[in-house]
Amino acid sequence: MRESGSNYRRGVMSLLKRGDMYGYQLVQETERASGGKLTTQEGSLYPVLYKLQEQGLISDRRELVGKRMTRVYYHIEPAGEEKLRELIAEYETVTAGVFAIIKGEAEA
Repeated sequence: MRESGSNYRRGVMSLLKRGDMYGYQLVQETERASGGKLTTQEGSLYPVLYKLQEQGLISDRRELVGKRMTRVYYHIEPAGEEKLRELIAEYETVTAGVFAIIKGEAEA
């Protein structure tokens, strides 16, 4: 299952709350942490990361790996942690509403 935009933002920021990660690592951790239920392509990850950076929710730092390769690590900022709390609360509300509808259908 592929993640939708807001779900993916929430997932990326949740993973970054655990520690700084680079792009491919985020892709791998998304799949691992979801038990293989959620997958993504690196190509769809970077637009999300860039948007989060533009919003000041995450930052990046570059590290030289080996002699020539540079790896970009992403870090959640305090504003990102606050936004993550908001996104989680919103998700919980929506999910509770959906379950109420489902439960109502099962009882009908």
